[in-house]
Amino acid sequence: MLLQGNIITGRQGFYGTLEIGNSVITRLTPLGEKRQDADLILAGFIDSHFHGLGPYDAEDPNSLQSVREYAVQKGTTSLLPTLSALPGDHTFHWLKTLREIIESGQNDGASLLAGAHMEGPYLSHRFKGGMREDMLRLPSMEEMGEYLKVSGSNIPLVTLAPELPGGKELIGFLKKNGVTVSLGPSECPPECFPEMVEKGLSRVCHLFDAYDVPVNKGGVRQPAITDMALINDNVMIEVILDGLHVPPELVRLIHKAAGAERIIGITDALQGAGLPEGRFLCEGRWYVIKDGDVGRLEENGGIVGSSLTMNRAFYNLTEKFSFTEEEASKVLSANPGKILPGKKGILTAGYDADITILAPDRLTVKETIIKGRSVYGK
Repeated sequence: MLLQGNIITGRQGFYGTLEIGNSVITRLTPLGEKRQDADLILAGFIDSHFHGLGPYDAEDPNSLQSVREYAVQKGTTSLLPTLSALPGDHTFHWLKTLREIIESGQNDGASLLAGAHMEGPYLSHRFKGGMREDMLRLPSMEEMGEYLKVSGSNIPLVTLAPELPGGKELIGFLKKNGVTVSLGPSECPPECFPEMVEKGLSRVCHLFDAYDVPVNKGGVRQPAITDMALINDNVMIEVILDGLHVPPELVRLIHKAAGAERIIGITDALQGAGLPEGRFLCEGRWYVIKDGDVGRLEENGGIVGSSLTMNRAFYNLTEKFSFTEEEASKVLSANPGKILPGKKGILTAGYDADITILAPDRLTVKETIIKGRSVYGK
């Protein structure tokens, strides 16, 4: 297969050709400067934090296959479906189903080979957001060990509140088992953040959402946990890129403070994302979601997630948040790809041929290619 257009490798951009053979990229040939009227050839988008997509609920084990088939319409080639705080029996069933899909080798739709992202259940009650409070609980190495066992160790990412009793110990346990640990909806005191990073914390879940605001002592503004994350070069930072959860000005602040190399773009999407609008039931609570807005609980208007898709995230980065195309590719592909198996997230010889092709408008998905096979578009 031979592709031609504006090739955004994740490191540089140029007009040229890209050759694919045996499911991997074999050669890139620059032919000149980027052209305004040419399609964008990008490393496939990787969404490592989402709860649903289109008409499907990713937290429903029966919908996991459908989610991956829908995701390619938005240019997404790899997924880490995210499970929020739910009853233990649901969690076990969901992890077992995901493991069966992974081990079956099914190749229709976006890849689930990386496994799951568990956002909870060990999170702060104060900053629970859309989480069910009755499902939150204290960290347990025994429980997490069972989750890892039933999943076949297909849990590469866990989000938790490290200030909870047993939190520090669980960070060490997860790191020992090869799991990336993310600071989640949390009341972690800012002064304790460096210690948590030393224990093994290496990622921050959706920065500026579900954390305490800066405090004032004696007329002096004190550092907040979000400030500590921005200045610590040892942590990656998740950002919801809809321009609503985090206003554009704050996205630009994150960009200037942390740089594109440390930002992981996420959708935190719900069932209904990518549709014009809808009303959905989640764990006994109805929410309404509309394209261009956030998901809101009917009972109180509380925010429970986004309607964002990955192609829209690329558009927002480049058109609203002042990122270059090369930086946007890092944020949506190269950086989240670091915890995935295989060689993904960058367009270079020897890497998996997971590719998204966008029209010159930086939004319309023209084709999605996974392991050198066109799965959407042409």
